[in-house]
Amino acid sequence: MRLFIDSADTEKTRIVLNHYPCDGVTTNPTILARETVSPGPTLTAIRGLIGNRLLFVQAVSHDSEEICREAETAREKLGEPLSVKIPAGTPEAYRAMNILAEKGFSVTGTAVYTPEQALLCAQTGADFVAPYISHIDNMCVDSYNVVREMAELLGKSGKKTEILAASFRTVEQVHRAMLAGASAVTVTPEMFDLLAKSAGTNAEMASFDKNWQNKFQKRNLCHIWS
Repeated sequence: MRLFIDSADTEKTRIVLNHYPCDGVTTNPTILARETVSPGPTLTAIRGLIGNRLLFVQAVSHDSEEICREAETAREKLGEPLSVKIPAGTPEAYRAMNILAEKGFSVTGTAVYTPEQALLCAQTGADFVAPYISHIDNMCVDSYNVVREMAELLGKSGKKTEILAASFRTVEQVHRAMLAGASAVTVTPEMFDLLAKSAGTNAEMASFDKNWQNKFQKRNLCHIWS
């Protein structure tokens, strides 16, 4: 299981990297458009923060040749490891995925809504497919079943394509996506805190603190041998 930060906010990304284990950063045009700094410097800054962890950058062209040109530029400017995200669903997209995979690029088929799209991406040689969990649920379709069926089809295909689940609103959605067969998830910086917390843990910590302070006051483990 791999966990990625879904953000182009460099300060929030830095905070997450300082506190939580993660495998890299995913971005897309919408995320980059939210930032006040232009995309080039933002992506360069993110690369500086994450070092040799995986960075996902999405092509914005619709023509396969232009998509491939964007991928070449992104790799030149940002280095490796890099995965080029391409929205699934058009012949040009699948052609670009196939061309880039043959050239040795890591490719992610993104905005994947159906198991059939996931299978087509896998057949091109894509390393990841990214279903948008909240968006699928908003269409009155059970995202758990969609991810489960994707995992089943990919398993039967013999391909090593991973399901990178994205677009979460709740911890329950993350939980269900992982149980359904996603081998990677990408979440916002705020979601990391939600994944880490539990009311039960908070209650136990309060109990530990109360019992320790009642007996030993403010001393910690560094001082109990003094």
